Amino acid sequence: MTLDPDRILALLKDPNVDSQEVAAAAGTSREEAAAAARLVMAIARARPEEVSMLPAGLGAAVARAALAAGRADLLAALAAHPAREVAKESKRGLHVLRSRGVATPEPARAPPPPPPTAPQEPEFPCFASAVDGQGERAVWIARSVPGRGVEVGQAVVSDVLGLLELQVRLLGRKEFRAFARDVAEKGRAMAVAEVDAGQARSLVAQARGLNESSGRHLPEGADAWLARLGPAAPAEDLAARFPPLPDDEERAALEGSGALHELPVLRGWLADEEQLRDLARRLDEIAVSPLYLDERQRSEQAARAVAESAESWLDEPRRRRLSARLLAAAAHLEALGDAPHARTAAAVARAVAAGVPAWHIPFARLLVEKAFPVRPPPPAPRPSEPSLIVAPR
Repeated sequence: MTLDPDRILALLKDPNVDSQEVAAAAGTSREEAAAAARLVMAIARARPEEVSMLPAGLGAAVARAALAAGRADLLAALAAHPAREVAKESKRGLHVLRSRGVATPEPARAPPPPPPTAPQEPEFPCFASAVDGQGERAVWIARSVPGRGVEVGQAVVSDVLGLLELQVRLLGRKEFRAFARDVAEKGRAMAVAEVDAGQARSLVAQARGLNESSGRHLPEGADAWLARLGPAAPAEDLAARFPPLPDDEERAALEGSGALHELPVLRGWLADEEQLRDLARRLDEIAVSPLYLDERQRSEQAARAVAESAESWLDEPRRRRLSARLLAAAAHLEALGDAPHARTAAAVARAVAAGVPAWHIPFARLLVEKAFPVRPPPPAPRPSEPSLIVAPR
């Protein structure tokens, strides 16, 4: 529908015309018509940003009012209007003013159309294995390489030594889908879980930060690979993720924590090898020592040696490491869908960090004890009951 700017302008100027009538004639809302009428009536004070927002049906009429008032700034603002008829009317008004010797600003340029948005690259799944008892785990990170396929990096990281190993290869998308499916299906038996890409990058970045302090040689090309991955997300505060349970539940979780050693994720966890060798020598000495009169005394001393070994091994630095590993294991168990055991692992992590004696934490005690299962001492012989038969003399 072609609108007559002069007719619309006349309606806007007429105080006896209702804004609803103007809206019907201009094909706009009543509110927009009322705003345009206020601008026309106060055209000398109107601001460019006010007129530039007018709809097409009203903008051309206001442009004519601006020309009549000699408002070149309003016409320059309207010259960038997205509606062609408004921009044309405003440029005509600027030309008229220039022909009269009025200095006019350059018409505002319409903003260029936004560049076409590149299609969003799909997120590729990333994976991580469970952390083992020595603080090591494998991480797989996938990223798209436009026009070439999917880059997959397999990193082995340690919470003590840093980034240990790195293998990077390029797969076709179909090949990667088969790889990811194989990891998801077979990896579950090996305690591999899918993790967020940001978390996977954070795990590798944290490990990379340890290489200098540990003196561990960095795998070739590691820094270039990390740079291609982009910035890593801040490490998650796992202690905040697993807050303490109610007292009764926390106590029950700790008391039942020995069952964690039955899980594939934690079955291989043991105390440090050097500690276990020292304990083995001590147990060998107890086995042959003439200081113990019978097997009961020997078994009691062996149990005491295991308890003391567990307590001496769990010094302050090892408590910090063990607590952090248990929280990482809790997060992994949760990712595998095992929330009950995740809560138990987190409860043990809190007890270890709080300095609870190792012998009062079944999980911590078994880190030593399961390498040297101590047989319970034989029962003490029952005292003989007095006989009613008098032996002959």
